[in-house]
Amino acid sequence: MRVAGLLGANALILCVGLGALPWLGVARSWRMLVSRCGLAYLCGVVITGILAAHLALVHVSFGWLALSLLAAVSAVSGAWHLRGSERPEWRRPGWPALAAVAAFAALLAEYARAFAVAPLNRYDAWAIWALKGHALYAFGWADPAVFAGQAYRFANLDYPLLLPSLEAIDFRAMGAFDTRLLHLQFLLLLVAALAALGTVLWDRVPKVLVWALLGAIALAPAVFDQLLTAYADLPLALVFAVGVAAAGRWLVTDERWALTVATLCFGGTLLTKNEGTLFVAAVFVALLVAAYRRWRAPAVAAAVDVAVLLPWKLYVRVHHLHDINYSLTDTFDLHHIRGRLGVGPIAFRTLGRQMVDPLQWGLLAPLFVLLLLIAAVAGARALALYGAVAVLLSWLGLSWIYVISRYEYSSYLDSTKERVVASVVLAAAALIPLLAAEARASARGRDRPRGDAARTP
Repeated sequence: MRVAGLLGANALILCVGLGALPWLGVARSWRMLVSRCGLAYLCGVVITGILAAHLALVHVSFGWLALSLLAAVSAVSGAWHLRGSERPEWRRPGWPALAAVAAFAALLAEYARAFAVAPLNRYDAWAIWALKGHALYAFGWADPAVFAGQAYRFANLDYPLLLPSLEAIDFRAMGAFDTRLLHLQFLLLLVAALAALGTVLWDRVPKVLVWALLGAIALAPAVFDQLLTAYADLPLALVFAVGVAAAGRWLVTDERWALTVATLCFGGTLLTKNEGTLFVAAVFVALLVAAYRRWRAPAVAAAVDVAVLLPWKLYVRVHHLHDINYSLTDTFDLHHIRGRLGVGPIAFRTLGRQMVDPLQWGLLAPLFVLLLLIAAVAGARALALYGAVAVLLSWLGLSWIYVISRYEYSSYLDSTKERVVASVVLAAAALIPLLAAEARASARGRDRPRGDAARTP
């Protein structure tokens, strides 16, 4: 029954996403809705998580009733938006696609065997994320007695509430604080992200590249291991990677819906973990550098994401919450920084080695670097510049955190290096098919139609 409740809640979240796609501009007809329905699940997760996290700040519980109402309103309004539009046509899927789907289904079924029985035995999982999820489940809102209480300072109280809000929805759906079945939600997040990433790339790159990328991500040892910890780092990385790919598609095609999806994903990134602010800022800087003639659209998207983050930041300010790991304001503490500048290069090299570790991430990072160079030489300079700036700034920003932290750097770096690089690696990986396709098209004289706005500035 608990599994049925968990799956039922996620089915409603899927309905939320399906109904939202027409309003996001992703689907302007029933036919487009069917072809791009892979985005629905992840969009539903992010929309539901953002709404539940914000409602938790104003003493509003988000359970079965709220989720059912949201799903009904979204589905009905989405259907109304598509009334009278083109209907989908049935097309028999090819054998390669069926074989790939079957292989993924078998892999996920095998993963589910471990996720359904895994204990919640990692410190951050139960001391930070599940603790907050349980508190939201028990109290129904972000009660300052817990979420701003001095006794709970160890739980990184300044971390945003998107993931705990989703966990609280799961606990309400299951009717119990079940820390074993909770792991299935993390596996479902992988399914949502892979489906969304495949949809973003599907009609822009060769299908074999899409399947290869999705397989490489699903089979990466770090993906399985980190999802099983029930930490927030891999969910953060998955949502962020889809946003990076969607923003890259916008850069190439100037399709408004792609930037809208990216904006939604970046909003989810900001409300998942504090490091999300660093990653999202790096991407918007990269977009402005690579597409400076189209600066208005990224600027509007950045303003929307700031508005999404603002309620949580107001809660943090009102209750005087602070990050116990680091503070960006310490960047201006010259006395502190002067004695730790040597930590920067050490952290930069350590994180770099972690990203190229084939036993963790396969060859994703080296392939990204190779295709980045090929794309730049072939003429796809805007996309190559975007990828290079986004990844490099994210990498540098992570390294800087170890410089400004008050912790002894070696133990802090050793305990976090494996998981903090996930967002950088998966963001880079998400751009690999686009870089390959655009490099090939540029080398062939750009035989695919593109608007003038999508050309390299």
